[in-house]
Amino acid sequence: MRRARLRAVLAGACLAGLLANGAALADWTPVTTDDGIHAAFADPATIRRRGAIASMHGLYNFSRRDLTPDGLPFLSTTVLREYDCAERRVRLLSFADHSEHFGAGEVVSAAHRVRAWEAIVEGGVDDAFWRVACRPD
Repeated sequence: MRRARLRAVLAGACLAGLLANGAALADWTPVTTDDGIHAAFADPATIRRRGAIASMHGLYNFSRRDLTPDGLPFLSTTVLREYDCAERRVRLLSFADHSEHFGAGEVVSAAHRVRAWEAIVEGGVDDAFWRVACRPD
């Protein structure tokens, strides 16, 4: 049990490092405009397909500094999500909150925790990401 938990923590830390290092180098493509709260971006170069399932990195730049539950300030969040292209669903695999915009600065909070599948709402932010991740090749 302890080893499994340690492996999960180490995997999350490694993934946070990959998200942090890759975030600054990514070619972020806008998927939404700044709505006064955040602007969303996708990195199409990270799209990986396995049948009807696609994964892709995304990023949110916040207009104002936000706070983690522990009170640490951040300006952007990078995410790794899976998209079910056939069923129009999405689930979060991991995230990292960064102290600066576009995934720059230090990672102040991160987690690798696969969430439940959620339906994609037409016209929402997840719909914009889904359209990039699931577009035909």
